[in-house]
Amino acid sequence: MKRSADGARRPRSAVVVAAAVLAAVPVMAGTATALAPAGAGAPAARPGRTAAASPVGRWALKVSFEGRTYDSTVQFTPGGTAFIVGGGAGSWTRTGDGRFTFRIAEPVWGAQGDYLGRVSVDQRARLAGDTFTSSGVSRQYDADDVLVRSVRAHDTGTRS
Repeated sequence: MKRSADGARRPRSAVVVAAAVLAAVPVMAGTATALAPAGAGAPAARPGRTAAASPVGRWALKVSFEGRTYDSTVQFTPGGTAFIVGGGAGSWTRTGDGRFTFRIAEPVWGAQGDYLGRVSVDQRARLAGDTFTSSGVSRQYDADDVLVRSVRAHDTGTRS
């Protein structure tokens, strides 16, 4: 249990559930800027070559950790920003042909709107067509920024 600003005790179950959903999101590999970070979106195709695969777009995720699977949705922008639909933001970076990393931080709010902490997701992904798989670590922090737990998470994304 965690005490909120009004002194009432709040269950940590909301934080645990948020950690599960966020575990599907990978780690930030840089900071988002107004300009596209190096290696962000897909490069222009050269004559005789096709453009490299890009994660830009909306993805339905299956996030698995500790024997459970959760649904989530993420959006990757051409400029290198990554969003969890419904809350949380971070960045993504191309790390090679068909490979990228992403990092997203999502705040966790209690039923009364009090801040309970955040979950930081850090993932390395491999893209093949309209699917990607990723793995990494999600870290849950309490409202005082104290690390509460870390879990290994595996994601499967399908372009939606």
